[in-house]
Amino acid sequence: MTLRLAFLGDVHGNLEALDAVLEDLSGRKVDRVYCLGDLVGYGPDPEEVVKRLKGLNVVSIMGNYDEAVGFSKESCGCSYSPGREEEVGEISLNWTIRYTSDEAKEYLRNLPRKLSFEVEGVRFLLVHGSPLDELFEYVKPDTPTPRLKEIVSSVEEDVVVNGHTHLPMILWVGGKLILNPGSVGRPKDGDPRASYMIVEVRDGIVSYEVVRVPYDVKRTVEKIAERGLPPELGTVLALGRTYNMGSPTVFFSLGL
Repeated sequence: MTLRLAFLGDVHGNLEALDAVLEDLSGRKVDRVYCLGDLVGYGPDPEEVVKRLKGLNVVSIMGNYDEAVGFSKESCGCSYSPGREEEVGEISLNWTIRYTSDEAKEYLRNLPRKLSFEVEGVRFLLVHGSPLDELFEYVKPDTPTPRLKEIVSSVEEDVVVNGHTHLPMILWVGGKLILNPGSVGRPKDGDPRASYMIVEVRDGIVSYEVVRVPYDVKRTVEKIAERGLPPELGTVLALGRTYNMGSPTVFFSLGL
């Protein structure tokens, strides 16, 4: 038997990007759809994104922004550089809290911090950050090898699927497969198109594909301006990366 799973995450209030991904998914015969958290933050449509995913019964886990907005916290726990980047993050968080309903906040508060399940003999663990720090740790190819091995040593599942970095990634470490589908609503790899991943499990064999979907970036940027959000948020969407990143890359690594 073959099952096709779709993983998306880091939507960040970008309704145009989410709808483009959902439309693309509708033609791909996917059996299940999972969201890896950070439904809200940065983007101009947090309420609508929550309603869309909730209404479609997409199974979601909690991201750091979901926690911050759901509990009306003063910080999202993000690794901002001091100065304007930090200021923009604070403005975005406060705005999102203000323009998200009590019902949406309750939904975000009740999202699980992790999810484990089995498909055709393959065990999956979903977290936003890492298995050892579910909301905040960034798992990247330049994470030191000892830390990567420490992370997977605590994992009983075969595959870890996470988000948070906004970078598509396929990484083998310590006999475990770590997958990151990239970001739907705020890519950081230099490609402004929405990013998600389809994983196929067939007779215990896992295959995967990173899918890029164009969307109406201009309309989302216009909404950011209309709602009085910092213009830098729109620039990041147009560039597909943040200002302080080096050469953007999609990372693939085999056999640490």
